[in-house]
Amino acid sequence: MTPRQKQILEFLKANGNVQIEELAEMFSMTTQTIRRDVNRLSEQGLARRVHGGVSLPAVLTNTTYQVRFELEADVKQRLAKKVASLIPEGSTVFLGIGTSMAYIAQCLTHYDKLRIVTNNLQVEKVVEGNPNIDVFLAGGLVRSKHQDVVGQSVLRFFDGFEADIGIVGCGSVTASHFAMEYEPIEAEISKAIVANSRESWLLADASKWGRFASSKVCRLSKFSKIFTNKPSLPSDLPVYKVK
Repeated sequence: MTPRQKQILEFLKANGNVQIEELAEMFSMTTQTIRRDVNRLSEQGLARRVHGGVSLPAVLTNTTYQVRFELEADVKQRLAKKVASLIPEGSTVFLGIGTSMAYIAQCLTHYDKLRIVTNNLQVEKVVEGNPNIDVFLAGGLVRSKHQDVVGQSVLRFFDGFEADIGIVGCGSVTASHFAMEYEPIEAEISKAIVANSRESWLLADASKWGRFASSKVCRLSKFSKIFTNKPSLPSDLPVYKVK
């Protein structure tokens, strides 16, 4: 996406919908140019055209890996650095699905001793160059679009380990403070990671509160640590805020 398209998407997340003419005035561009931007976002499943304007999809389904990797990239990098700074050398770490896990892996490549257990293909690619990091990769159905492996075999795979730290992302967070995923199998994988970890950590940037996903993972209170840049959350949650 272009910087302007990213700004349009962020505006939609904050406001829900907007008129084309309003966007054209906001960016000092022609309505034709804005419509091309909107069409591009619609093609990627990030927005939908409505009469005279654009809005978020009625149900925001998960998009391709590369598109999601670029969304909120700066925030994800800052959150990942904070997460990695709290992972001790020699730990056994579960890394689940999603682009945030690849950012965390990038921050772990210098470790002298670490064991990573994952179903995330990009995580394996990021750390494979370090011989001091043992990587256990799940077998199952490869989803090239999402760069991960899913299926019942993945659930059994995580059940075969006990991690010091299990780290997951999420598709969205509800107003009642549930971490959610888009597909039931994605939610089940995150549940398996949480169930088999001594500590479970959630990484969720603020945009996740403006989205909708239908499969429950667990309540935020279930996590040992929550890494986010969302400014206001209940004080009883174990939140690690990153600006």
